[in-house]
Amino acid sequence: MKKLIILLFLVCPVLTLRADEGMWLLSRLKQHNEAQMKKLGLKIPVEYIVDSLSQAIISYNGSGTASFISKDGLLLTNYHCAYAAIQQSSSDEHNYIRDGFWAMNQGEEIPLKGVDISINRVIKDISEEVNAKLVGVKPEYSTRFGVVNGIAEKYRKQYPGLKVTVKSYRDYTLHVLYVTQSFRDVRLVGAPPFAIAKFGGETDNWMWPRHGCDFAFLRVYVSKDGKSTGYHADNVPYHPEVYLKVSAEGYEKGDYAMSIGYPGFTERNATSMLIWERQNVLNPPLIKVRTARQEILQKFMREDESLRIKYAEKFASSANYCKNSIGVNQWIEDLDVCKKKAEQEQEFLSSCENDSVRQAYAGMLQTMEKGIRESARYRIALGYYVEVRNGCEMLNFISGFGRSVPYVMKEKGESMRNFVVNVKMHYKDYSEKVDRAVTKALLKLVRDDLDIDLQPNFFATLKTDYNGDIDRFVDEMYEQSAFANEERLLATLKNPNWKVEDDFAYKIAGQMEKKDREIFALVSKKLDVVRKAQYQYNKGRLNFHQEDYYPDADKTIRLSYGTICDLPLGNGTVKPYQTRLSGVIAKADANTGNPDFDLPEKLRTLWGSKNFGRYGENGDLPTDFIMNGDVTGGNSGSPLLNAKGELIGLVFDCNWESMTRDFNFDQNLHRVICLDVRYLLFITEKYAHMNYIIAEILRK
Repeated sequence: MKKLIILLFLVCPVLTLRADEGMWLLSRLKQHNEAQMKKLGLKIPVEYIVDSLSQAIISYNGSGTASFISKDGLLLTNYHCAYAAIQQSSSDEHNYIRDGFWAMNQGEEIPLKGVDISINRVIKDISEEVNAKLVGVKPEYSTRFGVVNGIAEKYRKQYPGLKVTVKSYRDYTLHVLYVTQSFRDVRLVGAPPFAIAKFGGETDNWMWPRHGCDFAFLRVYVSKDGKSTGYHADNVPYHPEVYLKVSAEGYEKGDYAMSIGYPGFTERNATSMLIWERQNVLNPPLIKVRTARQEILQKFMREDESLRIKYAEKFASSANYCKNSIGVNQWIEDLDVCKKKAEQEQEFLSSCENDSVRQAYAGMLQTMEKGIRESARYRIALGYYVEVRNGCEMLNFISGFGRSVPYVMKEKGESMRNFVVNVKMHYKDYSEKVDRAVTKALLKLVRDDLDIDLQPNFFATLKTDYNGDIDRFVDEMYEQSAFANEERLLATLKNPNWKVEDDFAYKIAGQMEKKDREIFALVSKKLDVVRKAQYQYNKGRLNFHQEDYYPDADKTIRLSYGTICDLPLGNGTVKPYQTRLSGVIAKADANTGNPDFDLPEKLRTLWGSKNFGRYGENGDLPTDFIMNGDVTGGNSGSPLLNAKGELIGLVFDCNWESMTRDFNFDQNLHRVICLDVRYLLFITEKYAHMNYIIAEILRK
């Protein structure tokens, strides 16, 4: 196979990518992107972006992005990135989801639990150093990994107290060093009401035009001697070495713009069969189970404000990815993505003038197709098991923590105390009546959608002993199980004679786990064969990207660039690049009765007064805008910077037409949706009256 790979360099042409496509490694901007970036309008040196600006942009909880915007450690990110923290800080007495939260001084800022951020201190291409050590080394993964890890260990000694990671790409020929510093004392400073931040709700999610004000202010604290610690009352605001300048000067259509953030995962080299699998095997169970659960959650949340607080973040995160999956399936179909990918595969094979090379790669494609199709039935079932287990919170807790109960009951002491902490954390935002309703609905899906041989054993008992009545079966399970609610579980833990193995729900969770393992065992070998064929095929495809190569996103810091522009659709319709506050009011008036478009009366009053101050433009207020960069999940909260490196917006979404962006990029249709910084400053100053924050952000 090594000879075949080498031969491909000689017989396969190089694929030329559009310069605007790509989630680019910062360490390669000078070499590959600087000329095109400057051609589009960049006015600052690329070195300044890599060595300076990048240190103002942080990874937020490993799933989003934020940036420093003041010398006193003020962070800006998306509301939806901080949503879990806002929800956890809310209560019936302090409903920050409904009312928003605004700290009028640093003493009022709320410490957040479970928030971890990290900053890149060093980003360096060390390919020359690593490749010199890899000369003559066997190609096995473990051997090469050992060499790379040895070099990483050298840098760990050089940077004590910091996290050192070496990422290897392009079949271990490209290596980038990342040295990061983490901070754990993060506090909530300000966030608008949900109705303003997420205006349009799930109706508008992934859509353009958009009118959300999706932002939140946080602040980072350190000990008095400048060290990163957990929360302590004596901690002081962190003073970052670099922070972004916020510009309220606006922009014009056609202006250069770039985002820097931490995109999650992409598969730009996905084959037609992998995309077919996503559309027909992986997405359908997720969509069906989550849709059923979300309908139940939404019903309870609309009836009870307390339940809305409990389930707000759970509903939002589930609904977001569910709608994404619906969009992926639709646009795979509408854009004929599988057919286009198959045509690219044939072009790739045709370009291999050597028959043995062509046959080798054709065989890999056939192996992948065979394995994916043969595994489809079982992978669909596994999808149901994952989604049902995650959706039924009591059963999920048993699978995650319940298995340790026998040990906890025996050991007592510290293990029991830790278990009780986990119980309280899990059941804090839990409702037995909601979970009971969800479990009934989801078990019915398992019964109706999976063949008998793919169902857990208790369905046979359910049929004989309960006459197939799932509602009665579930009711008895919740009435009898110690895991049905926090109070009952904590009380039962005090009973030394309790045998958890006899618990109704414990047995049911165990049978589901057992069937899940059995199904996985049936397909694991087939999946291994598919992955190996995919890996070898991708190694060949890499040679199509010699000059403009960028690795798939992997949660490392990346830069994307392009221009602010309209969205032209195939039917001749053009959606303008910008929305305004007048559109917010019009949309609210046109959707009376839809809670997704409710607006606080205070915002309507501000609109009526037209007191937009320095943020207004032609008697209106800019709200959101779009540009044609290349981003994906994890870029949420990324700063959108102008040609001078100033923050003019905040990335918070992509458009509906871009749902296939993880495995292909279309510059004509794919758009990045950004919050205009003038709208968030207007809300901060005129709505929340946080003048001290405005002064902190805009001071020179």
